[in-house]
Amino acid sequence: MSSRKHRGSENMENLCPVTRKRSTNKNPVSVVGALVSTTKSSHYEHPSSPSALTFEALEEMGIGMLDSEESSSSALSAIALAVSATSDDNSNETTPCASVPRMVHQHTQRLSMGSTGDTTLEIPAVEDSLSMSRQSAEKLQILAHAKRSALGSEGSSNSNSPSKRLRNPLAAVTCNNQIDGTASLNFQPSTSRLAQVRQAKKPSTSQITTRIVATDNFFVFRTPVMSAHISSGINYFERLSDEILLDIFKWLPKKTLLRMATVCRRFNRCSRDETLWTRLDLGLRTIRPGALEQIVRRGVLVIRLAQASIQEPAFAPLTEGFRARLQYLDLSMASITRSSLLTLLSHCRQLKKISLENIELDDAICAEIAKNEALEAVNLTMASGLTANSVRLMMESLTNLSSLNISWTDLSADAVTALVTHISPNLIRLNIAGCRRVLFDSHVASLQKRCPQLLELDLSDCNSLTPTVITAIMKFKMLEYLSVSRCYLIPATKFIELKSMPSLTYLDIFGMLSDTAMEVLEKQLPKMGINKFIHSSVSRPTVGTRRTSIWGLRTRD
Repeated sequence: MSSRKHRGSENMENLCPVTRKRSTNKNPVSVVGALVSTTKSSHYEHPSSPSALTFEALEEMGIGMLDSEESSSSALSAIALAVSATSDDNSNETTPCASVPRMVHQHTQRLSMGSTGDTTLEIPAVEDSLSMSRQSAEKLQILAHAKRSALGSEGSSNSNSPSKRLRNPLAAVTCNNQIDGTASLNFQPSTSRLAQVRQAKKPSTSQITTRIVATDNFFVFRTPVMSAHISSGINYFERLSDEILLDIFKWLPKKTLLRMATVCRRFNRCSRDETLWTRLDLGLRTIRPGALEQIVRRGVLVIRLAQASIQEPAFAPLTEGFRARLQYLDLSMASITRSSLLTLLSHCRQLKKISLENIELDDAICAEIAKNEALEAVNLTMASGLTANSVRLMMESLTNLSSLNISWTDLSADAVTALVTHISPNLIRLNIAGCRRVLFDSHVASLQKRCPQLLELDLSDCNSLTPTVITAIMKFKMLEYLSVSRCYLIPATKFIELKSMPSLTYLDIFGMLSDTAMEVLEKQLPKMGINKFIHSSVSRPTVGTRRTSIWGLRTRD
């Protein structure tokens, strides 16, 4: 009867596993006796073969705390936990950890509660029992390792199924920071398999290297489609007409065009087309020897060379005669020799506007300028080397001249006389400031007879003018702007007479009147703007802060 109850209690324990608590018995003799009695009176044996292990035996050793709902993989996981399960000294619950004495402790606890074995065993018998227990534990560890290998290969196939989305118990084998270095399990979580799949989908380096054609200095990366086009031997650029290439090249910067000229002969020929070199801005640049000739030969129409440094020789010594298409030339403040300037102007016959501000001139250069009969605006501010003969030649030849700035050029009296005598009647804007001792009232009277349609007149710093000049100025019926700044011989009362000129809109008299006299004059001339412009803009290519255009024309693409 007692044996039947004992087997029934074991069956109930297998069906309804409960948490096993540590025995509070601290007597080592009772523990050893219980262990020996377990080896003698247990109804199953630990065989030498690991394959003889049954689930009932595992249940006996304390595997009942794991649920067996998932599948065979959960049972295999329980085997691993059985190997690594131990009890925490600070808790009565079972704590997983890889420690062999946990199994021995469970045998001792269970048998000390349900059996009354002999406690007077000898020491050799105890040592034999302990060695047998260690051997059994080692065999269990080998079996668990084999089961873990099988679990890793089987569980990966359906890891995404709904029944497998619960946390794998093998992922929590290291709890409470207790890790046994001698028997670590080193299991990866279930997501590691997904990472392996993603890694397998990545292209291998061997596939990439097959697309690279390497050399000693560089490599070329081409897609298979590009390689097919190249291996076919078809040059698709040859199928494009010159018009299409020019339509593409016109969007490229000038530096890129120069690089395109080195690709092939056809690109070199197309990149030199004059339609691509309509305008060019080289202000503040250093032009290398011979570069100016190449620029002019490209057919440039608008070029800005303000404050540029042009190195010698600008043209080849035996340059053959050619006609440049240049129409708008700005050489203001540029560094250029007379010989280079003479050669440049000798190739220009279509100039419409030119600026030679602060440039050294001579009679030969002025003669080349005079050959451009289509000139409309000439800026010679602060230019040196002008003589009476050169001025007369230019004024007689430039019949279409409408704007002239010849201020501060240190003209002689004969040069001023030649200017006002032979100047074009079509002139509407004139700046002759700076003729301090050579411009007189008679010159202004001659100018009024020669150019009755004058709109702007700048006579600043002409100290030889007297009050009589106001009478000659009032004869300009269309004059809109007048500047007589620093003409100290003209009294302030004479300026009041200018209100009889209905066309006069602006009057500059800087340095002539005090503040009180200026207030009185403004009251006398309420409709006239006084001292509105400090600098003259007659024939100047750039006005104010604009540096990307000359005479209203863009110089940059």
